[in-house]
Formats: sequence, C-alpha cells, structure tokens
Amino acid sequence: MEIKDILNTKVWLLIIATMHMIMGVGGSYVQLGSDHLAIIGFFAAVGFYLIYAGLMTEGQEQHRLAVVLCGPVFVWFVISAAMSLDMAGQPAAPFPESILPMILWGMPALCGVMNWNSESAEESSETTE
Repeated sequence: MEIKDILNTKVWLLIIATMHMIMGVGGSYVQLGSDHLAIIGFFAAVGFYLIYAGLMTEGQEQHRLAVVLCGPVFVWFVISAAMSLDMAGQPAAPFPESILPMILWGMPALCGVMNWNSESAEESSETTE
C-alpha cells in the first residue's frame, strides 16, 4: 500500500459523508429527538455537500472543496475540545471522544492540501515534455 492510496480525497470525503449522515443525522435524532430539527437539518445539509464533493467533482476542484468544507470543521473540533464548548446542552467535542471526528474531518482536508495544485502540476509537466 502506497501513501497515495491512503491520501485519496474522494475516499475520505465519502467516508466522512457517510459517517456524517449516520452519526450526525441519525445519531442526533435518536439522542436529541425532534426538539432540535434545525441542528439535524444542518447536519443533513453538510452531509449532502460532502456527497456532492465526493461524487460530482474530481481532480483539483475536489481537492480544493475538501479543504474548504473539511478544514474549518477540523479546526472547530480542535477549538471545541480545547475550550470544552457545548451544543444544545451536550458537549460539542469532549476529549478524547473527539479524536475520531478530528481524524475523519482532518484527513480530507489534509488530502486536499497535499493535492491542491494537482492538475496544475500535471499540465506544466505535459507542456515541458
């Protein structure tokens, strides 16, 4: 297994989209009930953005969308864990439970940063040959 197999933006976007729809939407509904439908609806909207980025884009566009969509959420998890913030009366990112979401949100952002200029590099190598 090579590092490029692990740093696959599409795979990480689809993993986080699936987890966000299952845990973010389904888990929140089970835990919070219908009293917090606005939060659950927001989780669903973010899940659909991630599905779009994973399935409907590719190349440089996909890498940059991964950074723009996942990077701020990763930073939010870090800040929420560090400051012990809460959301709807529940801890937003209790540490150490927040380690898995940090990894899941951080990997697409990392893959996107690592491949930010991927198509530009391919085009410049083709013109020099």
